Amino acid sequence: MAGRRVCTGGVALCLVAVVICALPGTVFPQAARPMVRFGTVGLDGTYYLPIIMALQKGYFEQQGIQTEAVQIGPDDNLVRAVAGGALPMGIPEVSIAVNGNAHGAPVTVIAGLLDRYPYDLTVKPAIKSYADLRGKTLAHWTVAPEVSTTLIRRLLESHGLKEGEYNIIAGGNMPTRYAALNRGAVDGAILTVPYNLVARKDGFTVLGGLYDIPAVFAGVIANSNWAAKNRMLAVAWLKAVILGFRYVTDPSHRDEVVKVMADRTKIDPAIVGTTYDQLYREQSYLVSWQLLPSQRSMQGVVDILASIGQIPKDAVTSRYFQLTYVTQALQELGR
Repeated sequence: MAGRRVCTGGVALCLVAVVICALPGTVFPQAARPMVRFGTVGLDGTYYLPIIMALQKGYFEQQGIQTEAVQIGPDDNLVRAVAGGALPMGIPEVSIAVNGNAHGAPVTVIAGLLDRYPYDLTVKPAIKSYADLRGKTLAHWTVAPEVSTTLIRRLLESHGLKEGEYNIIAGGNMPTRYAALNRGAVDGAILTVPYNLVARKDGFTVLGGLYDIPAVFAGVIANSNWAAKNRMLAVAWLKAVILGFRYVTDPSHRDEVVKVMADRTKIDPAIVGTTYDQLYREQSYLVSWQLLPSQRSMQGVVDILASIGQIPKDAVTSRYFQLTYVTQALQELGR
């Protein structure tokens, strides 16, 4: 994901069917299990584990619904698909949906996944402090980079660096950014898993990260019209994912969950375990705990978008975040 505006473009669909069987006591009768499709740019990030485990453990079954993942990328196309009614729900970068809402798209954020951007500011080994970045060049992602550059500037400003004392360039996708850092073409790059972990192993320095600036990164969005008419379906879907979240964050399930993710992604279990620990143990503030985004991070993303002119200056979080769905889901499950 990266900061992008809602825009036109081709939409490639890849359906992943999930067979669901209703269990006794579910919301909907077995003979009429509704299908709730959701869009995603992929299900390989560690922060998708609550959804992955909800699928594996049959939690959607327990809520009496079927679900189906539809892969769409990039994030702006995903938001367009939800806004246009092709999909009822999706999991994009939240700033894209907020921007779309501000421009009339019928989309709303109904839950969170990541409360902050999970990107390290990774720099050459010789760079030991933010002051060492004066005159240096940093690479970030390429497509519609307004949000990421704003986060970088705020991060550097908080450590005494003014705009103009360093350079930010569009560095392409993450493998390209890491390659540029590795061969010395840039002095630093914004990286997330697994490349930030590879960079650490290779001796590069992590000064901090975009996660130091509160701003919701990833969340669950819904077509506003669909959600209003299908509240029970939206709540049932969220209940299943919350159960998945609770399973994932139970320390006794760590090894199982890490193995599921490692098998799925073909990534070294040690790397998966490190990212699991980062999100659900060491830096748990990165996560929207039980799918509830923090007020601070919701306000953060709204403030950033307002500062770059994508939404009105007087924007309030309640216009873009409708958390009554996830609140109801939590109430029905019992905290």
